[in-house]
Amino acid sequence: MRERDESQPKGSTCFVETDLLLWWEDFYLPVFEYVLPKMGALEGKKVLELGTGTGGTATLLAKQGASVVGIDLLPFRLDEAKERVNQHKVANAVDFSLMDATQLAFPDNTFDFIISKSVLVFTEHKQTAKECYRVLKPGGKTIFMENMRNHPMVWLYRKLFLKYSRELHYFTLHDIEAIGKEFEEMEHREFHLFSLGALFWKRIIPIPIFYRWTLQVLRLIDRSLLRMFPILKRFCWITAMICHKKP
Repeated sequence: MRERDESQPKGSTCFVETDLLLWWEDFYLPVFEYVLPKMGALEGKKVLELGTGTGGTATLLAKQGASVVGIDLLPFRLDEAKERVNQHKVANAVDFSLMDATQLAFPDNTFDFIISKSVLVFTEHKQTAKECYRVLKPGGKTIFMENMRNHPMVWLYRKLFLKYSRELHYFTLHDIEAIGKEFEEMEHREFHLFSLGALFWKRIIPIPIFYRWTLQVLRLIDRSLLRMFPILKRFCWITAMICHKKP
């Protein structure tokens, strides 16, 4: 496994409808702005979304021309997802199925892209990665956006309020490397070190202008610190892994 340059291609642009990110949109926006240009033009491409939930990402990709299959283990979520794609008039481009990400009911080499957000933490990482590699077409990419383990603020929040989090397998840098070994190449980027501090002005003392300003400043600080001190990546909140299958 060879790790590619983590820098985003110069001149790349993308437009993300934030209402389709569904939750934590301010924090997932830079993640999607990183991964979507890596997918390129989606017109005519077949995409599998693991853990589609209420269908926001599936809708986003379908509106860019992709043919999407979204899978989930919760039937009521799939019902909500069907309503969402109908609202956005892309139902003809999206199919939904009740399915386990560790046992994909698709033939080998089916999809151009596979994408997921906060799914692998609920599964056995390597088994899911192996299944994704199997159903991915040669030359295709699998994109995993996952929560990391060691961000101090997030770690404390999980301990205090998310009792079920003890059963989840959040990512470390070692886990990221292990996923990369299931593919020929992988590139990854980590997000949100100090920027979560902006939530003080959203959750504790709601002052929108302070929240927006603080978030923007802390993102710039994060970007500089992570570039100068890569060791700090282990303390970020979100990682985005882009895994490549050899043509």
